[in-house]
Amino acid sequence: MIPILLLLALGGLMHAAGTFAASSATLAGPELAFGFLLLTAYFAGSLVARMSMPRLTGYIIAGIVVGPFALRLVEQQQTGELRMVGDVATAIIALTGGAELELKSIRPLFKSIRAMTFYAVIGSMVVVAGTLLVIRPLIPFLDALPLTQAAAVSGALGVAFAAQSPAVVMALIGETRAAGVLTQTILSVVVIADLVVVVLYGIASAAATAVVSGQADLARTIGGIAWEILGSIGIGIFVGIAIERFLLYVNRGVGLFAVMVCFVVAEVGAAVHLDPLVIMLTAGIYLQNFSKADAHHLIDGFDAASLPVYLVFFALAGAKLDLGVVRQLALPVALVATARAAAFWAGSKVAARRAGASPAVARYAWLGLVPQAGLALALAELMRRTFHDFGDKAFALVLGVVGVNQMISPILLRIAILRSGEAGKREAHDFADGDAAPAGPPP
Repeated sequence: MIPILLLLALGGLMHAAGTFAASSATLAGPELAFGFLLLTAYFAGSLVARMSMPRLTGYIIAGIVVGPFALRLVEQQQTGELRMVGDVATAIIALTGGAELELKSIRPLFKSIRAMTFYAVIGSMVVVAGTLLVIRPLIPFLDALPLTQAAAVSGALGVAFAAQSPAVVMALIGETRAAGVLTQTILSVVVIADLVVVVLYGIASAAATAVVSGQADLARTIGGIAWEILGSIGIGIFVGIAIERFLLYVNRGVGLFAVMVCFVVAEVGAAVHLDPLVIMLTAGIYLQNFSKADAHHLIDGFDAASLPVYLVFFALAGAKLDLGVVRQLALPVALVATARAAAFWAGSKVAARRAGASPAVARYAWLGLVPQAGLALALAELMRRTFHDFGDKAFALVLGVVGVNQMISPILLRIAILRSGEAGKREAHDFADGDAAPAGPPP
């Protein structure tokens, strides 16, 4: 009851502030919108958590309700002025994802992980891209493009839809105290899949941009991709070393320092055509596997410092969702979500058979690939900015599929972990105290 009352009070205060907007432009500026979205998302997340739903769903719902396409307590201009929040959240997501990828722990399972990454993750990119082309008449912005351009955009969307959610997987592992081959395989695959998705999205997005703009200069495109990917990896190693030095010699305010680094990378990276996702993912992998610093200490200090950015990022994602476009895309959203899940199921079956994986992996691992969260939204945001003519509609399509998966997939994954027999095999303090503590927002 209290969260509902607080949400109503916040809405009333924002409405009152909006009535003075005409006489005081600064009163309803980005600072006010940031604070309002932060508090509204927080209380909405608490409210839906009482209904056994992911908090992330509450953050997105809060943004939809108060955004410019519903109650209009936050206007479209204000969401545009908060663009930096999305850039920083993207960098934070990548850093925490890379810092969870411990190469030594996944070596014994590498054959299964490699097979699942190829057949399930990369296979789903091909299946979803093909599905988008087949159902092209149902998607107005794709149908309006020539076939070659539609194929290029479908390819970029197919890569974005393949994004996983390590945060959701780790949270469910912690909740069920699960440990075993299935748990380790799923966790490793979703983290590696994010790395694969980031790299392939950079290639697919650059190719789609060249095709759509009509400037398909192959040499220039390859050079741009090489600079964006290889240059970002090089800068990412440098950033990882800088964070390592801070952890070793200062070790105070680690979370705030890492968030500050994400701010700098997000702002500077875009200006010099480097990818903040690749930069921070590389930095996280370096910290976890090659540095002398404790990456878990960084992640533990990261949660409180980065949580406000996460909340506003997901609320903004909801606020940017054009409900009219979502209604038009309801059938495509259902078809894409179904094709994506089917591709993961079939790909995981093939991968498990070829790698000789355990029966539990063969039966349940695909359910760990279905959840989506931050990376998919970050890629959708990048697509929205890259393709000005139809970016908002592509964003709505991705957000619709993410919303469906956020509502359904955590429940199914929890059931799978319980049925696998791995639940309860990890001591409660192992997960909670930082061995694999999830970074970022609660699920």
